[in-house]
Amino acid sequence: MTQPYKFIVTLELAPGTREKILTRAPEVLSATRAERGCLSLDCLTCTDNPDRLVFIESWQDEQAYAEHLLKDYTQRFLEFYEPFHRSFTFETVTAGS
Repeated sequence: MTQPYKFIVTLELAPGTREKILTRAPEVLSATRAERGCLSLDCLTCTDNPDRLVFIESWQDEQAYAEHLLKDYTQRFLEFYEPFHRSFTFETVTAGS
């Protein structure tokens, strides 16, 4: 059995831009959660830094995530938030034994 493809994305936002992102996020989050292969998706705001958003995602496999990246709404959201973030970190994770 293949392990799910899991990762954490951390966005460091330019000050004052968080609400712009969070206003657009619910639509894309809902559509993404409904996709075939999406096991879970959470969008969190760090309590110690409100300009840091963390997305924790779990997909059936890497191919399902690759297909997600091709969706129109995904591309539109990525293009939308690009000017508002200062840094982007992508970390794949797996459950410890």
